[in-house]
Amino acid sequence: MSTDFERLAQFPGSGCEKYDRRAAIFGREDVLPLWVADMDFPAPDFITRALEQRLSHPAFGYVKPDQRYFDAITHWLESQHHWKPKPDSIVPVAGVVPGMSMAINAFTQVDEPVIIQPPVYFPFFGVVQDNARLLLQNPLVLKAGFYRINFEQLEAQAADASMLLLSNPHNPGGRAWNADELARLISICKRHDVLVVADEIHMDLTYEGVVFTPFAKVAREQGFTNWIMLTAPGKTFNTAGIGGGYAVIEDARLRKAFCKEKQRWHLNDTTVFSQIALIAAYEQGGSWPGELMQFIAQNRDRVEAALKDTPIDVLTAEATYLLWLDCRKLGFSDPATDPQDLGLQNFFIEQAGLGLSQGIIFGEPGRGFMRLNLATPSRIIDQAMTQLHRALSEL
Repeated sequence: MSTDFERLAQFPGSGCEKYDRRAAIFGREDVLPLWVADMDFPAPDFITRALEQRLSHPAFGYVKPDQRYFDAITHWLESQHHWKPKPDSIVPVAGVVPGMSMAINAFTQVDEPVIIQPPVYFPFFGVVQDNARLLLQNPLVLKAGFYRINFEQLEAQAADASMLLLSNPHNPGGRAWNADELARLISICKRHDVLVVADEIHMDLTYEGVVFTPFAKVAREQGFTNWIMLTAPGKTFNTAGIGGGYAVIEDARLRKAFCKEKQRWHLNDTTVFSQIALIAAYEQGGSWPGELMQFIAQNRDRVEAALKDTPIDVLTAEATYLLWLDCRKLGFSDPATDPQDLGLQNFFIEQAGLGLSQGIIFGEPGRGFMRLNLATPSRIIDQAMTQLHRALSEL
């Protein structure tokens, strides 16, 4: 491998959120942090080299994406995911979540229903409710350790809604929705004229044998044009702190309305460094996702083996470097409903010394679950499992 995944590049005092916000998030500085969705690994050397080279040029003013930027994106999507967007359909944005908020403001009205599918990345709740839209929840169905879409309920909700926010691959559940599932979702949204906004930021992070299916690829095959795709290289290449992302909007009418809303926000398209990082990643990083996910798979296997004979069930993961743990058999109540119970989060913090993402923040279906970040050196995973085993034995 070209990257040393056993090297800890984030650590206390480095200014990273993952380590240096532990006291604020968990009330303690000494928890082992396995929460926020970035990696402890160094970014790929081809990105750091490109940034170092750019630093030698002493001007850091405003930039506009050039043709190389757009070519890098189309090449990446075609070479990695066998889908090539139309040349004029790419719209740079400040990030995926701002892009979702722009779409909500451009295409829905106050109090208009927007569908999300919990348990899901918690900003999905925020971008709907912070913009005074009505939140409609289409909870995923957990069956045999695997999430599925409740299409019957979705059909009923789509009759009233104007937009659906889709997480593909799904965070935190790890599903990479297949072509049949996406086609069925599209048929429902097509019948009811529902705009689909697909967050595909984890698109490159699939396990061996799993194929990511771009929503837009299936939509094109189904003749469905009412969609917006949002993504960024930040999760794949550990450059989230640099910022930047892009939308793909092939329908000219939608693209014009989205760009009009984007202009109202007065945000720059890209920054000097986000543009350099994206080009370097997409031009030189073809083998990186495979190398990364090979290592992540080893960490996943470590966790699964460690928790095999415990009350904690590990959901089957097809994608992302996040693992969704079903801890409901431990029997903890939530402090919000039972003040006498310290709760699941406190068990992980106080008894196990671990800082994970609490499942309830991903919606009510996440109650009793915890999200664990696998993108860290194997010794950290082993230490976490040792601490968790010790805490479980003391229950």
